Amino acid sequence: MKTKAYAKLNLFLNVKGKRDDGYHDLEMVNITVGLADEIELIPTDGEIVCETSDKTLNGKNNLAYKAAVFMKKIFNVKQGVKIIVEKNIPVGGGLGGGSADAAATIEALNKLWGLNLSFDQMFEISKNFGSDTPYCLFKGPAIVRGVGFDIEPINLDISDYEILFFTPNVFISTGNVFSNLKNNNKYSLEESIKHLKSNNYNEFVKGLKNDLQDTAFELYPAVKEKYEFLKKTYGEDGLFMTGSGSTIVKIRKRQK
Repeated sequence: MKTKAYAKLNLFLNVKGKRDDGYHDLEMVNITVGLADEIELIPTDGEIVCETSDKTLNGKNNLAYKAAVFMKKIFNVKQGVKIIVEKNIPVGGGLGGGSADAAATIEALNKLWGLNLSFDQMFEISKNFGSDTPYCLFKGPAIVRGVGFDIEPINLDISDYEILFFTPNVFISTGNVFSNLKNNNKYSLEESIKHLKSNNYNEFVKGLKNDLQDTAFELYPAVKEKYEFLKKTYGEDGLFMTGSGSTIVKIRKRQK
């Protein structure tokens, strides 16, 4: 069985504050993009194995592997699976690659193992594998709140725009960015949504905000350097870092 794990893109990210459990309450506007890892699942007699095209990754640390082990155990599945992940989503790029792999694996194993799980059941399982996995399972334009589990669909059409991805060769630690975050909660979700829903490009780009960008640039100067280079090349409108980085995104009017 073959499937695709689609990346997520934060058009808007605001950090409301730190919770008592150490996590942060977030406000985000997310979309699913065409960039995807390709996943193949091959049944085995009982063993679970995960291989990735990125040899720097340990298969057992991949969220797809962890999701498969979890599902096999809680549903007492006798069959195993070999998971082969062709990585196209940059690792540590802020595009939710590992989370997307986990979400796609949950969906695929539901079919492969004949578990007949509802979406709500798969959604509950996805919560065990990071804050982005539930959204990657949900897919589509959405407002995402809290630690990533409160998801509300939103009507957002950006088909008139094209999205360019630029990935500096820098791995950013999400935990490092959050632990060093200063001056958070700078942006208004409601105001951003108003701009993002506009059919006018000059209005739309005003809604592209990321509360983590300044901190990431301070901690990882090479990412800021990449941003400044791209700003000179493509202009500042529609140029921003997604998630905790390091991917820089340019959204522009689609070329006729």
